[in-house]
Amino acid sequence: RHSLSPLIHNAFLERTGIGAVYLTFEFPLENLKEAFLGAKKLGFLGLNITMPFKEHAYDLADCVDSRSTAIGSVNTIKFNNTEGASMGFNTDVDGFTRSLEGSGFNWYKSDCLVLGAGGSAKSSVFALLEKPVKKIYIYNRTTKKAEEIKNSYPVEKGIKIEVLKNLEEINPADMDLICNCTPLGMDTARLSEMMPVPDRWDLKDIFLFEMVYKTLNTRLLKKGKNEGARVIDGLDMLINQAASSFKIWFDVFPETKGIKTNLIDYLNYKN
Repeated sequence: RHSLSPLIHNAFLERTGIGAVYLTFEFPLENLKEAFLGAKKLGFLGLNITMPFKEHAYDLADCVDSRSTAIGSVNTIKFNNTEGASMGFNTDVDGFTRSLEGSGFNWYKSDCLVLGAGGSAKSSVFALLEKPVKKIYIYNRTTKKAEEIKNSYPVEKGIKIEVLKNLEEINPADMDLICNCTPLGMDTARLSEMMPVPDRWDLKDIFLFEMVYKTLNTRLLKKGKNEGARVIDGLDMLINQAASSFKIWFDVFPETKGIKTNLIDYLNYKN
């Protein structure tokens, strides 16, 4: 209902001249299987899956790619209507990687802090492990969930991951990248004024990746901008993962230039 994805994908379709339309459907979780199979039978080319359905869609897909297997969730489905099969993909990894590379981030021997242990955090950790980073620190209010991410990888990869019991264990000045994968800062009365890092932290020169996108200027983003952080917001991630989904469906990588400006204009108008 509040998804920005139709604005993105229908712009991609217009730019590429492909005769298709991107629509959103809202239904309760218990109807996911019925909706999934219905889309397949109706001849849909594919689907995007949003939270909290990603892990459930992983179980419904006939086959999934290796990234989805490692992360345990899918956000993109492609239907092969000739064979009646469905293939699941996770493009959040590409969205994360391209957003950081587009901002000039240097992966080599970097120290990275991931805040949260949900789906976005899992994708972020997977993406970081594909790069030559030095260390990945995970902090989550529930330590057990962060430990589960670490333990989902073989020892030779998991050795790069350290689960923090509290944020006092690290010095923010030692971090090259901080990724907020928590809902803190979202556009709800309870979350909008909450901060995922201590107010006393100085974020100067740190790459700050804010996954929240429905609030254009979260408290974390404001703090980062005021203190000289290299800020990447959630719209970059949303657009880049959408472009990868589009490539899976149509075998064409769309031009993303100007899309973010359109989304910002829309969000400012809506608010």
